[in-house]
This record gives sequence, structure tokens and C-alpha cells, in this order.
Amino acid sequence: MARIMNVGEVARYLRVVPDTIYRKARQGEIPAVKVGKVWRFPKATLDKWLNDSALETVRKESGL
Repeated sequence: MARIMNVGEVARYLRVVPDTIYRKARQGEIPAVKVGKVWRFPKATLDKWLNDSALETVRKESGL
């Protein structure tokens, strides 16, 4: 079964405050699903997003 994380778990995982996670979720900057009034984050999708974002940063910084 897929691991689903809540805002607090994602904030701790990424070492940011929960308000940052809420803002990024509302703006579509982080992969999330809103179920009723609660944001949920599939961990596998979050990990892929994080990896893809890191690769994009490396490409930009290296001029590729």
C-alpha cells in the first residue's frame, strides 16, 4: 500500500514549516491531493518530485 503523508509529516521530511507546505500545495508547487479540507501527499510522488526538482536545479546551475 502507498504511504500517504500529511502536512506535518511532509514539513518534517522537508525540514520546513507547515505554512510553507500549505502555500506550496495551494499554489500547485508540490504534488498534493486535497481530500475534503485536508491535504494529503503520496510519499512516492513526493520523492519523485523532490528528485526531479534536484535534477532540474543541477541542470540550471551547470548550464545544461
